[in-house]
Amino acid sequence: MAITLYEITVPVFIKNLKTLSKCLEKGVAFTKDDGAKISEAGLAESRLIEDMGNLVYQIQRVSDTAKGLAQRIGGVEPVVLEDNEKTFPDLFTRIQKTIEVLEGVKPEHINAQEEAEVVMKTRSGETKWKGKDYALTFAIPNFFFHVVTAYALLRKEGVPVGKADYLGRN
Repeated sequence: MAITLYEITVPVFIKNLKTLSKCLEKGVAFTKDDGAKISEAGLAESRLIEDMGNLVYQIQRVSDTAKGLAQRIGGVEPVVLEDNEKTFPDLFTRIQKTIEVLEGVKPEHINAQEEAEVVMKTRSGETKWKGKDYALTFAIPNFFFHVVTAYALLRKEGVPVGKADYLGRN
């Protein structure tokens, strides 16, 4: 039996959003430990390098990528999230709202969009793909780029997360 476009996107995104939330919870707990060298606010503002988005930005982009897939090929009505998160409770809320959007995607709808044209408009113009190509060459890689960057930020600041946490096995 062939794997479907739905199977490689929506359930994978939901699972990894939940995993990311657990990693963030470990980050919050870490900031509360005696001798913690970073506050919650400091962790939220953490960056790998000056010109790269902070932890909050990474979570927003994970969310936007997942919502974008749900909207562009999943048939879900657009849901606007304002990018005004500043605290960990804000980030947990955003992740949960993103999961709820994904839960509204019907497998048959997304699977029917493999060959449909997807147009993504950005400040620099339009990019067009077929649904399957959009998922495979933009949505999935972009989603994981920002997930792994968030994980790397937690690690950089000393949060005790490891490969098992990233894979969702803890």
